[in-house]
Amino acid sequence: MAPYIVRDAHGYEVDKLAAIAGRVLGEAPTYTRLAFNHEKTANLLAGAILKQKGWFIRVIAVSDTDEPVGGITAVCEETAFGPDKIAYDLIMIVEKEHRGRCTRAFIQCIEDYRTWALNEGAKIIKLGVSSGIKIDSVSNILERLGFVRIGSMHAHLTGV
Repeated sequence: MAPYIVRDAHGYEVDKLAAIAGRVLGEAPTYTRLAFNHEKTANLLAGAILKQKGWFIRVIAVSDTDEPVGGITAVCEETAFGPDKIAYDLIMIVEKEHRGRCTRAFIQCIEDYRTWALNEGAKIIKLGVSSGIKIDSVSNILERLGFVRIGSMHAHLTGV
C-alpha cells in the first residue's frame, strides 16, 4: 500500500485541517506576518467539506493512520466580467515533515482538482504558489501536469 492516500475530507477534521493550515502559513515567507484566524479558516474548510456549490476539497492522509497531512481547497465561479468560470485554489498545503514524501498523493490531489474543475465548467483552472515555500519544485510539478505560467504575482508588503 502507498504510504499516502488522497480522499475526501471529513467534517470532524475541520479543526485539524485548520491547524495544519495555520502551521504551514506560519512558516510561509509571504504570510508569516499576517494574523491567522483558526475559526475563519475552519469555516472556510467546512463549506468545502459540505460540498457547497462551487467548492472543492481533497485531503492527503497517511495510509496507516488516515491522519491528514495536507490537501487542496478550491473554488470555481463565474468571472467578475462575464459568465465564464474560473477555478482557483484557496489553500494548497502539505505539512513540512511530509513534503517531498507524498508527491504522488499531491499530484493526485491536483489531478482530482483539475477533473472537478472541468466538470464544473471552468474555462481556466489556476493553481498558485504564493506562500514562498518550495516555489520551484511545486512549479515544476504543475508544469509537468500541463499547467502553464500565465503571469507573475507581486506584492507590496505594507505594515510588515
